[in-house]
Amino acid sequence: MFGKSHHVTVMPARGGRKYQWVCRCGAKGWEVDSSYEAQRQGEEHKAKADR
Repeated sequence: MFGKSHHVTVMPARGGRKYQWVCRCGAKGWEVDSSYEAQRQGEEHKAKADR
């Protein structure tokens, strides 16, 4: 098992016009307009989770 491991993936949200990050731990981000913003939010999640 991965334990506290967090791995974020950015994928198209429903409809394909927005993006959302999903973490291996089960957390999901908001639907946003750019993949860059989704990736940034995912990295923020990882940083907070690793504290």
